[in-house]
Amino acid sequence: MDIKEVIAEGSTKKVYATNQSDQVVIEFLDTLPLTVSKQKEKVKGKAEINNAVCAHLFEYLESYNVPTHFIKTQNDKSFVAKKLDMIPIAIVVYNVATQDLAKRLHLDTGTVLEFPIVEMYYKDEKRTLPMINEYHAYALGLCDRKEMTNISRIATKVNAVLKSFFERKKLKLVSFQIEFGRTQGQVILGDEVSLDSLTLWPINEDGKLEKPAASKLKDIAFYKMLKDHIFGTAG
Repeated sequence: MDIKEVIAEGSTKKVYATNQSDQVVIEFLDTLPLTVSKQKEKVKGKAEINNAVCAHLFEYLESYNVPTHFIKTQNDKSFVAKKLDMIPIAIVVYNVATQDLAKRLHLDTGTVLEFPIVEMYYKDEKRTLPMINEYHAYALGLCDRKEMTNISRIATKVNAVLKSFFERKKLKLVSFQIEFGRTQGQVILGDEVSLDSLTLWPINEDGKLEKPAASKLKDIAFYKMLKDHIFGTAG
């Protein structure tokens, strides 16, 4: 496979065109996500960890019949994926009240939610991720009702599958963000499922959640610890 020009670039990854028109290569960067650092700080080794975790989780979701764009690992920092017509909606799912959600809903940070909260945000360069609902999506022509039904169904299934998976690894799936795209008339899971798009808190021996300090999120040791838990190699 020949890798060509960059066709999309974010704070933590790049997307490359290839000589196969229906496939792209997605490369992770060592840069921290903007939710952690606004200064474009780098953590050496993060890209390799994210790539390994992302490939593992996509393959795990596929084993539960969740359709994804993942094809195969390309190298230590990148993977090959189906080229999608991306739907400009970010789906965010909360199982625990993060600091942001707690502030908005007047909850205590760390409150475990009895029912997951699913939010939608409109991805548009001219706007700063405004929250929308399905009726906004229809009015803006972002997707139709059948596609929204599939998006909601898959997002709910992803949450159920990954919650169970992480709890067996002594990790709590606090929240996550996912995106979807179209291919051959089908809506499937795209973008990434990595340590940049997931919020995971360790579960201690007493069954309590351990929210990591902000400084830990900039430490490669924290990423390595999460990877070890996910792959079952934690001591």
